[in-house]
Order: sequence, then structure tokens, then C-alpha cells
Amino acid sequence: MKQHSEVSVIKNKKLITKVGLVTTAEAFEEVKPLLKLQQELKIAKSNFKVLVCTAKSASVEDERAIFFAPSEIKAGGNIDNKAVQDFFKSNFDVFISFSKNENRLKKLVFKCAISALKIDHKKESPEANLTIQTEDVNAYHQEILKYLKILKQIR
Repeated sequence: MKQHSEVSVIKNKKLITKVGLVTTAEAFEEVKPLLKLQQELKIAKSNFKVLVCTAKSASVEDERAIFFAPSEIKAGGNIDNKAVQDFFKSNFDVFISFSKNENRLKKLVFKCAISALKIDHKKESPEANLTIQTEDVNAYHQEILKYLKILKQIR
């Protein structure tokens, strides 16, 4: 019996399987190191969602990118974009926000996203469970990995 309980302790059922990332079109090139988390966390592409907040058309080349413009929010708060609706229905294990410039739509997305753990790099983010204060995306990336290991959510 004791041996069985030791095995169940080693098998952590809270390993990360679904990650969401919100950024802006202006910051997309800069956040590319964060996209490497998909491979590093061994997550299927379909379970690594990227929402790009933009008011105008953007030239972001990544099949995971879902575009969301303020004009897609209709009266009563309805969203006129099926991919964005599906994004908001997702239950993420980890939800990450990064962009250097302020963006109200990105803040709204971060606040409304459903996630067990929300990570932001701005200390003014009351919705964040974990704040890693840095403007350096590579340092942010490494700190995210470090904290997820500490929390025993990754191998």
C-alpha cells in the first residue's frame, strides 16, 4: 500500500497541458521566445493558444495566432469572432500576458481569461497570480520556466 501512495505522489496530475498567451500585434515579434514554451512544456500546438490584440490588420505569421480587434466587441459584450469566442471558453492551466505598450483590450482579455495560473510582467496587474517584473522577454521566459518547475507543474 505504501508503495502505491509513493507512485501517486510522483505522478503529478497538475502538469500543464493547455497554455494561453495574450499580446499585441506590435509586440508579436518580440514575444516569439515565449512561443518556444509550447515545445519546452511538451504541449500540442492545438493546446497552445495565442490571442493577438490589434485595432488594425497585422502581419503576424503564426498558425496559432488568433486576432482580436476592439470592433469585434458588440453591444451587450458579445464577441463577433468565433475563434475568439472559443478562446474565451478555454480553461487554461497557465495564461501569460506580455507587451511593453499599454493596451486596454489585452488587459480585458487577461482579466476575462479562465486559467489556474495567470502570469504577467506588470506589477499593476491585480488579476495576476504571479508577477515577473521585467521588460526583457528572454528573462521573462526563463523565469516562467523556473517558477513552473518550482510549482512542480512541469518535469
